[in-house]
Amino acid sequence: MKSGLLLACLFCVCIINSVAQNIKKMNAVRTESAPKIDGILDDSEWAKAVAADEFVELRPTPGRVESRERGTEVKILYDNSAIYISARMFEHPDSIARELVTRDQVGNSDFIGIIFDPYLDRINGLGFYVTAAGSQYDAKYSQTQNEDDNWNAVWDSEVKIDKLGWTAELKIPYSALRFANKDIHTWGINMTRRRQKINYQSCWNFVDPKVSGFINQEGELHGITNIKSPVRLSFSPYVSSLVNNYPHNFPDISNTTGSFNGGMDVKYGINQSFTLDMTLVPDFGQVRSDNQVLNLTPFEVKFNENRQFFTEGTELFNKVDLFYSRRIGSFPSYKSDVSGQLKLQRV
Repeated sequence: MKSGLLLACLFCVCIINSVAQNIKKMNAVRTESAPKIDGILDDSEWAKAVAADEFVELRPTPGRVESRERGTEVKILYDNSAIYISARMFEHPDSIARELVTRDQVGNSDFIGIIFDPYLDRINGLGFYVTAAGSQYDAKYSQTQNEDDNWNAVWDSEVKIDKLGWTAELKIPYSALRFANKDIHTWGINMTRRRQKINYQSCWNFVDPKVSGFINQEGELHGITNIKSPVRLSFSPYVSSLVNNYPHNFPDISNTTGSFNGGMDVKYGINQSFTLDMTLVPDFGQVRSDNQVLNLTPFEVKFNENRQFFTEGTELFNKVDLFYSRRIGSFPSYKSDVSGQLKLQRV
């Protein structure tokens, strides 16, 4: 019995050691002068940082180290206001796929992305991607809700194509991140690169496809000290109008009618753990519509919540069906059918 327990303990220790050996580490370097975000890596500040390289293939052959001829190098700087990333992707210029698409789309393009886990909980992360065509994509990650690309942040990026391949520079302000209030930071980090024309993708810290999740398979970023989270306050106002013209040509009936609406969303970071979301007459006109459902049962159909105001951050909690958020801000569709039809009956 004791020997079996000892073997089990040794087996667990071996697993822990093997996992620990797979965690890469890199250092961010503080800079007094912020590099210019123009996609050209000629700023003297970049010479201070050591490049993270030797990316490991994710697909099509997981675990193979990418060749130096088509390799990737990433450097990270920081100051009191932002994180700065430079990336060099070695590639033949004719092999770079570039498709200009809208924000939060990558299309058929090569891209480089960086995923931060500022709390190092290996559960939640924030990803920032830029394509070879210059399109930005950002998303929020969690173990329970894999990717939420409805999350948006304000950050800068530029890319350039040259004879060695292509380069990218990113500036991510601390207002786009959330981290603990302490002097010395250790963040989870991973970088990923895609080469579209050969359906190739690699990561800096190897992500084993046989292991569930990828935030839990990140490397570590060290060297960030004495940074403070800025005031997190944002306003998202909107206005909308409607004009309808129909030639009634009747007295006292206007041919033209219209309406004007306005509202605002406000976010305020109370502290490192809590954010207050407020909304006044929110605009849900661009929310995805529901699919039509033929309900032949006596029970009400419950639709998924697609309004971002009610879904942001819910992946951190188990709502256990305490309430149905789709009732907020609307009346039941059948209310007009039964209104006024209820009568008191005398017994």
